[in-house]
Formats: sequence, structure tokens, C-alpha cells
Amino acid sequence: MIRLFYSPFHTFIHKVLVTAHECGHWNNIDFIATFPFKNLDGEDQGDAYDLTPINPLSKVPTLATETGQVIYGSQAICEYLDSISVARRMYPEPGPDRWDAITRLATGDTIFETTVQMVAEQWQPEEQWNMSVFERLWPKYIAALDKLEQDAKAGWSTFDVGHASMLHAISYLGFRVEFYDAKDPIHPDFNWRENRPALSDWYDESIERPSVKVHYNVDYQGDTSAERCQQAIQDVLALQKEHAG
Repeated sequence: MIRLFYSPFHTFIHKVLVTAHECGHWNNIDFIATFPFKNLDGEDQGDAYDLTPINPLSKVPTLATETGQVIYGSQAICEYLDSISVARRMYPEPGPDRWDAITRLATGDTIFETTVQMVAEQWQPEEQWNMSVFERLWPKYIAALDKLEQDAKAGWSTFDVGHASMLHAISYLGFRVEFYDAKDPIHPDFNWRENRPALSDWYDESIERPSVKVHYNVDYQGDTSAERCQQAIQDVLALQKEHAG
């Protein structure tokens, strides 16, 4: 069985989970709850969920195959899941459609990753915020969302890995504004839907896909303990030793 170490916050859409479901792997994955910033006492910056034994970056998501091979980075994981798909494929064949999908994948991933930077900045006391972070990122978000609105108006004939990344990015960008008490210093009431009716309609249709509904805003039901995470890491190490050579 595939093991997927990830943070089970389902208030935004995980593109790896979407890809796993679309590719037909959902029932062959052991989902391991992992909280990189929590220790055994529930405080920040601990090592109770440390993934270093199998991932030197100790970041989620991290996937371990049935032989113990470890793949990390969401783009790499999505490509792996697609390569062993038992259902539909999320990566088009080489050609214009593939490059379009991968470009949207890069766009969505960059929006998500840099939104995390803004979230991390607002973990600091307000007087310590580096305003250049927000000033640098917001024009990029606006331009990217406006481009996606243009593309949505033209229409898409399929659902690919680029769309999964879009859902991930847009849902997290919206979640940040709605969830965190600290308002954004530049766009405190940002609404990505404003003046983007085509993108908004596409989003509302896409979140009805089974691959989204299976986890989005659905509480995680498994064991979230650090002991469960560390046992899964040991299981992966044992598989690596078994299949070595």
C-alpha cells in the first residue's frame, strides 16, 4: 500500500489528494497525518512529526511507494500517481495541451507556496511584519487570477493536473483571508471571485467532482498522533531495507 504523509487540513483543496482520487488510487493509500510544526506537547516547532529519516527536507507531502521508495514535493508525487494510474490520466500527452497543463500547475503551485509565505509572515507580531512580502506578492496574484479568468472564459475541455493545482491555490488563498484573525495589510477583504465570473463558475462546478468532495471540508477521521506518524516512518525504513539491492 502507498503511504502518504500530509497535513490533514481539509479547509482547502489538496491537489495531491485530487490527483490520487482521479487516478484511481484512493483505496490503496494509507493517509498519515503529519504536522511539521507540532511537537508532543502540541506546541510549535517540535520534532514529534519529523520526517527527516525518510525526507531530508522534512516537508509534506511525502509519499512512500509499496517498496519504500520515497517521493516528495507535490509536483513529483502527482506525476508519480499519474504514471501508475488505474483510472484517468491527469497529465496530457506531450504537446500543447500538456505544456498548458504544466504551466497552470506551476502557476497554481507558486500562488499556493507564496501564500504560505504571507501566512508565515503574519505569525509574527504585526509590528514585525515585512510589508515588502505583501507588496511584492499581491500584484502577481491579481495578474495570475486575471489570466485564469481569461482562460476560463475560453473554456477547458477536460480536467487535468493544472486544474487540480488551481483549486489548491484558489481555495487556500481564499481560506487565508477568511480564517486568519490578522487581516491582510493590503487586501483585508480580498475576494478572488470579484470581477471573475467565469473562473468563479468553473470553480463551483469543479468542487463538485468526487475527487474534491471526498476530502474538501470533510474532517479527517484517522489517527493523528505522532506515534502513528513515527511508526509509519519505521515501516517505510523497514521496506527500504527489505528491498535494498
